[in-house]
Amino acid sequence: MKLKTLVYPLIALLMVAGCKKEAAIMPDTITPEYSLPQGNHPYDTQIVDFYQTYGCYMLYKFTEKDFNWNISNKLSYVADQGDENYIVPALAALDKYLFKYYSSDFLKKALPYKIILSARIREIVDRTDTLATPVNSVSTFSHFAFGHAGSSLAGMTENELKVMKVDLHREFWMQAVSLGKIPLPPTFVRATNYEDVFSWTAKANGVFFPTANGVATNVYTDFEGYMNVIASKTVEELEQSLFKPLNDPNGKYKLKYNMIISYYKTVYGIDLQGITR
Repeated sequence: MKLKTLVYPLIALLMVAGCKKEAAIMPDTITPEYSLPQGNHPYDTQIVDFYQTYGCYMLYKFTEKDFNWNISNKLSYVADQGDENYIVPALAALDKYLFKYYSSDFLKKALPYKIILSARIREIVDRTDTLATPVNSVSTFSHFAFGHAGSSLAGMTENELKVMKVDLHREFWMQAVSLGKIPLPPTFVRATNYEDVFSWTAKANGVFFPTANGVATNVYTDFEGYMNVIASKTVEELEQSLFKPLNDPNGKYKLKYNMIISYYKTVYGIDLQGITR
């Protein structure tokens, strides 16, 4: 009896101790990589609003790592900081030549983590900075960069602005599809066996670049070629050039073009042909 008398209270004490509430585990606070606003200009409010709407940073102050890092390699480009005196026309240009063609819902899905606003982007060729050849736009897995957040924008000709528009749409799309934020059209993915694509079979397969930087083409470089065409040529212009039998012997260019146009219109309500209107 004495043993039971001692054991029962001991068990009760252990049960109470076991049921005692543990301290709540609090998650670590993650500090945002970037801080907005970057300055105290009136346009900084617009940039903050853009981030709050789309979750995408617009940076006119950035580091080399912000611009160059691309997971496994570095971009072969250099970018100057955005000129704070010209950010307003740069934002207006992005809206006029790119954003207005897409719905708000689509932009929320497709926009990158950040947009780099650079006054000037140049390619590095054989370790040489090509100062004389500014680049309109480039992209990585986490951003696309706009190379006219400076005085150069005001002096561009209509033809130069048209080329800039094409480059912006291409880089916007390439970062979106490369990361799978926006899927490629399934029919387009299945349309070509890239192992059969060589310089002499490119037309038959509806491929623009059988190689890209010395590497055999794949579905992404193939799609890039089509985005260049979609953003630069009306369907009427294509009917009189690319889609003619001499240039499109198997009808593959027209077929794959229509796959892209149809898929994004059906799934996302986007009129890609409207880019050239």
